[in-house]
Amino acid sequence: MHVNSDDRVRRFGCAAGVAALALLLLQLPEARAADPPGLYLGGAFGQARVAASLPNAAQFREDHSAFKVMAGLRPIPVLGAEIAYVDFGHPDRLAGLGPPGWSDVSMKGAAAFGMFYLPVPLVDVYAKGGFARLQSTANVNPCPACLIPAAFPALRRTNTSWAAGAGAQFKLGSVAVRGEYERFNAAGGAPYLLSVGASWTF
Repeated sequence: MHVNSDDRVRRFGCAAGVAALALLLLQLPEARAADPPGLYLGGAFGQARVAASLPNAAQFREDHSAFKVMAGLRPIPVLGAEIAYVDFGHPDRLAGLGPPGWSDVSMKGAAAFGMFYLPVPLVDVYAKGGFARLQSTANVNPCPACLIPAAFPALRRTNTSWAAGAGAQFKLGSVAVRGEYERFNAAGGAPYLLSVGASWTF
């Protein structure tokens, strides 16, 4: 079968185009992973499990909406550092404390983490560990309807202890969208936060 020179040129051009496209697709994860790291700011909203000891030695565990703001630095692709302010909200509940009683806990504070990013293409998967300084206030009233004030004074604590978490984020240029889980040790319990947020890298 005879193949003219025009057919050869067209086939060569198509093959070159397919090879160039394949090469571009193969290099895309590496090019994305090489995005310049730097300083970033962000925020997140989510669901917190507030866990603490009450003034009457009972245990308080309730879910509540929460938020945090963070700032971080990623000087190299696999390592970074992050600081955050976390507010777990102010959940309350009715409980059987003798007569139907009422209790509430507020919890908020600052945290500092070291960040380790796994070399995974397309998304950043990371683990974090560090310390948090959380301030909490716990109240309990065994008889909210009683005229005499409750016998339990508010229990206010400031705890500095470990904190850890893990998450994943997808970057599109300077913007990153992340989801993560963080766990803390404070107020006689182990509160945690599940959140979804975004950050902007400068």
